[in-house]
Amino acid sequence: MKLGHYYPRATGPHSGVTAGIAAWTTALLDANQDIVVLHDGAPDTDRYGAAELRPVRHVGKGRPSRVPVGMADAVRDLDVLVLHEAWFAANPAAALAARRAGVPYVVVPHGVFEPTWVSYLKQPRTPRQAVERAVLRGAAAAHVWFPREAEHVHRIEPSVRCVVAPPGFDVPAEQWRPGGDYLAWYGRYAVTNKGLDVLLRALATIPASSRPPLRLHGVDYEGGLARTKNLVSELNITRWVDVGGPIWGDDKRDFVLNSAGFVHPSRWDCIPIAVAENLALGVPCLVSDAINLAPDLAADGAATVSGLGIAEFSAALASFPERGEEHANAGRRFVAKRLSWGEIMPGYLRNLADVVRESGARCGRAR
Repeated sequence: MKLGHYYPRATGPHSGVTAGIAAWTTALLDANQDIVVLHDGAPDTDRYGAAELRPVRHVGKGRPSRVPVGMADAVRDLDVLVLHEAWFAANPAAALAARRAGVPYVVVPHGVFEPTWVSYLKQPRTPRQAVERAVLRGAAAAHVWFPREAEHVHRIEPSVRCVVAPPGFDVPAEQWRPGGDYLAWYGRYAVTNKGLDVLLRALATIPASSRPPLRLHGVDYEGGLARTKNLVSELNITRWVDVGGPIWGDDKRDFVLNSAGFVHPSRWDCIPIAVAENLALGVPCLVSDAINLAPDLAADGAATVSGLGIAEFSAALASFPERGEEHANAGRRFVAKRLSWGEIMPGYLRNLADVVRESGARCGRAR
């Protein structure tokens, strides 16, 4: 099967979306699928391995209004086009081009139909939701990563078929060992979305004598790095909190392996890649109950799960370092059982083949 993954900024800066596309691309290549990554012509990147990088000309100013030109010709050789994320003009234009070319398309929302996320949209929301509803209505399917996300998609368009398959993760040989004296966080300094305000306010309510040190590393997002530093200062917790820049590769792995645990207080997250990475390493995780993984993590005892009220999260934060060892092996078992590519990919490919075949039958196109 020849799949095309389309995201205008696919070759741009690292993000959760590009990380997700890269993970699926690598796994699909390993499963002997033919993969094309379509993008807006930004400099090439090696994050997609042996996949073909196919630039498409775009016009327009800024992400909300920038659209592809000549997209129908660019996708005509594909069996299926995969559209990533939502709420910007490029995807509806790509969906229309795919229909003109007779190519079925699948939408991967990356969690952006979650009600809290939708509430962040600028007004007017009604016409924007109408556009996304039309894109979903014309889709062969929506590929969601957890059942809860399917519910969010169906709030936008009830009729769309959902294929449920999360990204997979490997369990590496390296494994966390107790002994770290700080809590770790890394990600994007999107203060509200990532719940960094909750984390810092909860930390500040713990008595100074028992307050655990916290180290943060990440990329700036709309001034979130400065906002985080300012909040640390306002709460008078600079002695306990280190706010740093991004870390990658071995430095990131050493950072969490040497910690007492990883904290992830997000208000929403389709799949928190950072949490899955840490679970696979056996790093104890404290997560909010708002993320899609939370119910399964709680059921398997694979992480500490807390609500986002300041008092509740503060209590969880204070006791979390003592609970590390009970979660370490459970987290690795969780990834091996629920987030293994070996378990995920066969079912995903069967479902995708069904979607493509049924869509081809409806439009009378033999693939």
